[in-house]
Amino acid sequence: MRNIFLSLCVIFAFSVNVEACPYQKMAEVDSKLNLNVSKIDSRTFKTISDLKIESKEKLAIGELDDAEKILDRALALIN
Repeated sequence: MRNIFLSLCVIFAFSVNVEACPYQKMAEVDSKLNLNVSKIDSRTFKTISDLKIESKEKLAIGELDDAEKILDRALALIN
């Protein structure tokens, strides 16, 4: 019984971690954007903001993989 319970806890932990990934990337974009705001020109800032909005829309409809890819593009623009 204890092994079954531990197995279920591990499965649950991995499923929660997978779904949290786009949200973690959103926080990473926000933090890097705030740190590098003086180094980013207005055109790039607008592009990153538009990508964040697009990813939020994808998250709202449940397309986690697409949202994560969009956030990866935003991170690439910051770096």
